[in-house]
Amino acid sequence: MKVKLLSAMLASSMLLLGCGSDDDNNDVTEPPVVVPPPVEEVIDIDEASTIAMSLDSVDAATGALTFSLKDGDNKAITKATDYDIFYFGYPDPASPSTKAKAWKRWHVTQGYKCDTSTDEECVGILTETATKGQYTFDAIDLDLEGKAAAGAVALYKVAIQIHGAQASNEIELIAAEE
Repeated sequence: MKVKLLSAMLASSMLLLGCGSDDDNNDVTEPPVVVPPPVEEVIDIDEASTIAMSLDSVDAATGALTFSLKDGDNKAITKATDYDIFYFGYPDPASPSTKAKAWKRWHVTQGYKCDTSTDEECVGILTETATKGQYTFDAIDLDLEGKAAAGAVALYKVAIQIHGAQASNEIELIAAEE
């Protein structure tokens, strides 16, 4: 009988051990990792010794531009106000010309300028976006088609030069997508 009693006690102890629940939550919950936003390094345009401009987008029909400015240390350039922006319209390079001097490919231009050191009113609207170093430009009354024969302008290009107190970017003629 002692063997039966001992077996019953062992079986009930095993049941108690096997069915026991773990009320202790030993899972360690890590607090969420908060990553601070990257510090945007910026420089005022009048303090920049070099200016690099990259064109982000061009709307050939309206002349709307979006571009970014950085200095030689890859810092975003802020507070740009002075500019020279020129739009060019060219004929289709594949179309033949009836003009004797067709090798001199004609073009039409329209320019926009702002020099805050003078009393002249700025032409066009340059606006810094929420992204540091990025700008939009709205070409007011851009009309390259009106300066050429109807339907003659087929290719658009833009040249942008931004000026600071110490430097200006290299100007280059950039083709605009239609």
